[in-house]
Amino acid sequence: MIKKIKNIFLDAGYTLIYPKMFSWWFPLNFFELCDKELFFEIEKSEEYKKIFAKGYQYLDDNHLLKDENDEYDVFLEFFKIILLPFPELGFDEEKIKITAQNWVFDYERLGIYPDVKIMLEKWKNDGYKLGIISDTWPSLVSVFKHYGIYDYFDVFVKSCDHGIWKPHEKMYLSALNPLNAKGEESVFVDDSIGCLEGAERHGINPIQIARSNNNWTMQFNKSKEEKYPKFENLSEIDGYINSL
Repeated sequence: MIKKIKNIFLDAGYTLIYPKMFSWWFPLNFFELCDKELFFEIEKSEEYKKIFAKGYQYLDDNHLLKDENDEYDVFLEFFKIILLPFPELGFDEEKIKITAQNWVFDYERLGIYPDVKIMLEKWKNDGYKLGIISDTWPSLVSVFKHYGIYDYFDVFVKSCDHGIWKPHEKMYLSALNPLNAKGEESVFVDDSIGCLEGAERHGINPIQIARSNNNWTMQFNKSKEEKYPKFENLSEIDGYINSL
């Protein structure tokens, strides 16, 4: 029997990797630089939320990045924006530099789910073309190389290469076109309903992954969480792909 699905496109965050800290935005050694309880108290404040939104907007406005040095520069400014207004945390210019350095260049700040290597190896052996479609920064490539999974992918689409985010059509076309892939012969696995909707508009079969330890996904997608086939891990998704 001829396989209907030939291409498997995957998101990165909460699909293959996850932050080891409480948030994507802080390096592993963050609480060596400031008091943990004090930070969490400040984080709850409306003032911090407004300032963090300003920092996030800065990242959004400066997302076209060619390499990790560019990434360092924008995160240096980001951490200045969100941390320096709170002098009680004790951050100065030097600590901000250390924070940005460790965010970009400490590839251990992100973890890899235990099923990832097993399933990527299986899918390559089964003859699928594999691709990443991720809202991310240049250092993701180094993270994947660090964990030995980068070479599994035939195409690697990062939002920072284009200065845009999913569900912009360029993110999906940049994965399909290099492989001469047809949407109906492809699946896209993501934890975000909005990003899956973008893939569906290009004829790609959407699959939601909802890792059991990812409370963010469950809250963010609560109103629409049953819209697409939903699975907890890559092994379950493999079984579903084989049924198509």
